[in-house]
Formats: sequence, structure tokens, C-alpha cells
Amino acid sequence: MKTRAYFALIALLAGFTASTAIAQWQWIDEHGRKTFSDRPPPPHIPEKNILKSPVVARTVTADTLPKAELPEDSQEETAEKTAADAPPQTPDPQAAQQLKQEAERKAAEEKQKREEQAKFIQQRMENCTRAQTALRTLQSDAQIGHIGPDGQQTVMSTMQREQETRRVRDVIARDCGPLPKETP
Repeated sequence: MKTRAYFALIALLAGFTASTAIAQWQWIDEHGRKTFSDRPPPPHIPEKNILKSPVVARTVTADTLPKAELPEDSQEETAEKTAADAPPQTPDPQAAQQLKQEAERKAAEEKQKREEQAKFIQQRMENCTRAQTALRTLQSDAQIGHIGPDGQQTVMSTMQREQETRRVRDVIARDCGPLPKETP
């Protein structure tokens, strides 16, 4: 009898720990793939892409307690905090429309800036890859031919190869390293 109760208790405890162990997040990443994890998605993943999140126990704070359960002095602080956190009221519809247009304009500017940044990074990556391939070719012992100004194919001389190697290394140093502080 005691062993049966003991095993029942162990099974019950194992069930509780298993339920927390299977707490899973599920979201669609920026590449359109479903991702499963026991950790939350990165902050850049929008809420609409989060398909499943585990139930999280609420912590009791002054914000979550009903006002009747709070001490009187904290009720005043909470009321002040709520009033301070509230967005400013705009009774004028024109002012609200202007604020909306301003927000839309800023959002469009930010989107354009992000797109330009992504394009710049993509271009740097392509330049880096091409330069690394060119450097490997230049460092090989193979003869490298090119078309001269007269339209005739000639073989690259040692001096031309060294100059081209220096130029390619400069491109690698510029495009394969960390991003500059000010990007376009």
C-alpha cells in the first residue's frame, strides 16, 4: 500500500515537471520557416508570427492587484502613474489626423532606411565573396588572361598580378570586415 502511494506521488510530481519541460514556443522566422523552441522568439519577430507560446504564471504586482487590495498610499501612486502613462488626449480631429500622418511618414522613412541598409549589406556581402574568389585565383599559380585595350588577349604579368592582388585585398578589408559606423 505504501509503495503504491509512493509511486503515485512520484508519477504526479513527474507529471508536473513534464508539463513545464514541454513549454514550447512556436513562430515563423524571417525566412518563413516554422521554429520551435523552449525560449521565446527574438524581439524582431512580430506578434502575428508567434503561433504558440507557453502559459506563463502571472506575477502579482501593484499593477495587477485590484485597488481594494492595495494600501492607500500605493493606490495614489498607481493613480498618478496611470495618469502619467496615459497618452495625451487630442480632442481636435485635425490634430489627430496630423499626428497620424506624421507617424505614417516616420514609419515610411524608417522602412526605406531599413531597405537601404539591407541592400547595402547585401552588396557588401556580394563584393566580399567576389573579392575572396578573385584573391584565391590570383594567389594560384595559374596564368590569368585578360583582354587588352587593343582587343587582344594577353597574360597578366607578375607586376599586374601584384597590383590586382593589392586592390582585391583592399576590397576585402573594406567589405569583409565589420560594418562602418555610418552606413548609408
